[in-house]
Formats: sequence, structure tokens, C-alpha cells
Amino acid sequence: MYKTTEYNREFWNAARAKRRIPHTDVLESGRDTQNGSYRLPYESNKKFETLRQKENLFRRIGTVVSAPKGDYTIWAHDNEPETTWLTDKNPTFFENVETYDDYQLTGHTLGCATRISEDFAADAGFDVETQVTREFARSIGRAEEAACINGDGISAPKGFLKDAMVGHYALGIDYSDVVDLFFAQDPEYRRNSVWIMNNETAYKLRTMTDGDGGYLWNHSDNPLLGKPVYISDYMPSETEGTGARPIAFGDFSYYWIIERSPISVQTLKEKFVTLDQTGYLAMEFLDGKLICREAFKRLKISTTE
Repeated sequence: MYKTTEYNREFWNAARAKRRIPHTDVLESGRDTQNGSYRLPYESNKKFETLRQKENLFRRIGTVVSAPKGDYTIWAHDNEPETTWLTDKNPTFFENVETYDDYQLTGHTLGCATRISEDFAADAGFDVETQVTREFARSIGRAEEAACINGDGISAPKGFLKDAMVGHYALGIDYSDVVDLFFAQDPEYRRNSVWIMNNETAYKLRTMTDGDGGYLWNHSDNPLLGKPVYISDYMPSETEGTGARPIAFGDFSYYWIIERSPISVQTLKEKFVTLDQTGYLAMEFLDGKLICREAFKRLKISTTE
């Protein structure tokens, strides 16, 4: 029902209303009985997902899977399929038995609240849908990205830096450290690996020169040692000192974002009534898992190499 034009109309009419309106049968089909929120309409959700993906790097380079609330275990495997040329003398070849690992899921609820003037909400010429979905996508996407990197696995999904293997120790960042980290990666995973670092680290590497003043990192392109570089403000900096992990190199398809339930929205009318504002609360339920530690290598700042 949430995919219908009728649901979309009823949802945004309710979002605009200055007072609480009776629940309709149409809206009830998308209602979460546990918290009273309503599933975002299908077309609105597509816009939200497109915008959120732009804000969260891991939704572009990682793997996004769906696991309903009732499923608390996911199965994943990292096994090279057997490939061979078949002949009449060798008709069977299924000897490489794939092994699967199971991962227990936990649920983390991410909430995001915004509000707009009641006059704007009630104005038919004001695009409430675009305003609300854009605000939610920006804030939720950035919060997700921060968790995918540094999350503790308790109050938020566990970030990849918690489990990624150390590929190289360094007193500070030098270009030779980047080369060492590159070759510390198993060739099997290096094929699809990419770099991730923050702006400060990227700037330092970009400005490093050789003895003749030439830049070590070619300024004419993005790849570093032939691999793409992604920038995230949530990666640690070298200046944080011992224990900091300012650079990571890995195949991020092995970091999974597990969506436990779609985003839902609750309109908060009474809470901001004295301010002549309407509030909107969005919630999503998800988890994050590093499926294969060996696919990631990180540089770690240490007092001794």
C-alpha cells in the first residue's frame, strides 16, 4: 500500500496538517505499531535513498543488504569458486566445497529530528517532501558514514576500523609508508582495494615531493598507486598521536550495511506547538559488519615501528 499514489497523498497531507488527524486505513498500512511512525512513501523513499547514498560513502563502495527484523543471523562466505575447462574425461569438478560464516545481527536505531514553520508546512506552494527528505538524507547519511568508520558496535554499528588488520606501523605518514601499506595487502584483495583517508591526510600526501621537487602523488589524477582515493572527514588524523589509524586500504565490498527495516517518519505536532513549528522524527534500524578482516589493511601510528 505504501507504494500507491493514495498513500503518498495521505502521508504528506498528514505531515502538513496543523493538528493531528484521524488515522486512515491507507496510512495504517504503513504504520509501525511499536513507535507510531509511518513508513515513508515509496517515491519519497527513492528520493531519500538517492540523497543518502551521496552522503554516505559506504553506501557507494560497501555492500548493502536487507535483513528483516525477524532474522538475527546472516550467512556470508569468502571462497574462490572452482573454475576449469570441462572435457568428456572430466565432467565433474565440484570438489571445492564452500564454507560459510555466520554473523549475529544486532539492531541499532538511528533517529533524526527536524522542524519547519507551521506556515511553511501549511503552504501548498512549499515543497515539504523535498525539504524533509533532503534534511533527513543529509544528516542520516553522515551519521551512518561516521558509524561505518568508528562505530563501537554497542550504541551504533561497528565501524571497520575496529576489526581491520594493521598492515603497517609508522611514526608518522611518509610516502614510503603508503607504499608499504599497499604491498602489505594480499594481492587477492588488492585487486579491488581503494584508499580512504581524511582531507588533512590527503593534503599531506598531495604535497609530498621528491628530490627534484616533483609531486610523488600525480596531481593530474585521483588514483594513488593506481587505486582510487576516497575522502571521509570521519577518518582519524595522524595528529591524534599514538594509536591513530589515518589511512586504510581495502576491498570495501566486504563491509556490509544491513538494513533491518526501512525508514519511517513521525510527525510531532504538539511538541513544538508553542513555537508555531511542526517537527518530524525519522528512524531507521540497521547494523554494520566487517565480513572479512583480511580484506582490509590500516596504517597505525606508533612510537616505535
